Amino acid sequence: MTSLVDACMPVLRLFGRPIRRSYLNLRAASLGRVPQWRYVGGKFYMHIDPEDWTDRAFYLGSYARQLVHLIARTVQPGDVCIDVGAQKGFITLHLAKAVGAGGQVIAFEPDPRAMEALRSNVQRNGFEQVRLHSCALGDRDASCSFALSHQLGWSSRFPNEVAKPAIASSIFVQTRRLDDIVAETGMAAGTHRISFVKIDAEGSEPLVLEGAQETLKRFRPMVHIEINKPSLCAGGFSADSIETLLRPLGYQLCAIRFPVAGWLRRRLSLVPVTSLSSDIGDCEDVLAVSSANCSLGPNLLGTQV
Repeated sequence: MTSLVDACMPVLRLFGRPIRRSYLNLRAASLGRVPQWRYVGGKFYMHIDPEDWTDRAFYLGSYARQLVHLIARTVQPGDVCIDVGAQKGFITLHLAKAVGAGGQVIAFEPDPRAMEALRSNVQRNGFEQVRLHSCALGDRDASCSFALSHQLGWSSRFPNEVAKPAIASSIFVQTRRLDDIVAETGMAAGTHRISFVKIDAEGSEPLVLEGAQETLKRFRPMVHIEINKPSLCAGGFSADSIETLLRPLGYQLCAIRFPVAGWLRRRLSLVPVTSLSSDIGDCEDVLAVSSANCSLGPNLLGTQV
């Protein structure tokens, strides 16, 4: 029976994918054109603008599916999680649901427009466990020039060639070290569990990691990082810059693969990476897992969503 199903799978996929696309298009069309509050994924409310493609992806559940799955598999009630580059808060809200009222989410967003939307989304859900910081993370306490993009989520200290045409204006924002902020909270490795850190800083990831070395050493969280090579290059960095900050701390780096496995289902897998420069594409998500926390890795391999 299994072999028969496997033999029919290409045909099922051939017909199933257009059906799924049609279903998603119908759901997107049902949003209309007026921004309003929507219940997203049966978990939380977000103010959705149907004209914004990222908002549509939030609502349809097609945005960062592998990251949402990783959070569901690894984050536990009572944990502390960190969202660097929180944008409007889609991932922040997922983390808040996962840690529950007894946990804490620390979210960073330097774009004041995105911060306004983030704060509104957090307040609408009554997530008192979320702490918001309207600054950029880096390797020192200072200030930096920050390019604001017409597309929320693309704002950056180091806009690449693709992002530059979308720049609306530039402002100066404060930069802080994650180590200092964690120290200010009084968190201790024996009593608090920082389990998950998401970093999407549009090229500033090496600076963020440099200012987070003590936190990574003490708490050994999983670290989800977007590796955007053009943005890293715009900041004078390379993918190797990230490796040199993580591998000495005992972190293994894995590419996150999310291929279709079965009829309209995807199987999440973590593929060890020898070199970020050669083993992944120009813009790809990577998961860093500490050797002290490696027991979590096998629990993620081969899981389906």
